[in-house]
Amino acid sequence: MPVPTEDVPCSLGNYSFTTQIIDKNILFQVLQLSGQVYIWIGEADGRLDNLSVGIPGLSGNSSAAATCIFGGGDQSRDLSEKLSHRLKKQVWVSFSTADDMLTTPAILSALMQQIKDHPDKF
Repeated sequence: MPVPTEDVPCSLGNYSFTTQIIDKNILFQVLQLSGQVYIWIGEADGRLDNLSVGIPGLSGNSSAAATCIFGGGDQSRDLSEKLSHRLKKQVWVSFSTADDMLTTPAILSALMQQIKDHPDKF
């Protein structure tokens, strides 16, 4: 394979943000890839507890599909499915923080607000 002689622009984008929920500092890392996005949600320890991927439905079909690649992440799977439908692209999600009824709605709200405010980052 020949080596390119011209510069090729980078097709990766990186975006990060944080939110404070009760006593937790929740970190979000977004990696933009060609036609897809990877979203990691976690805490300072940087664990990768699970990974799920969602794909949008075919043209004219509004349903999306998702599967868990590893870990038991129901929240990751559900979120990747919802976001792939909304963003119309493949979405990888790792929800690597406690999934509970107090913090999870606030985490999801913060993510959805960022998607609304900065759609170009997703």
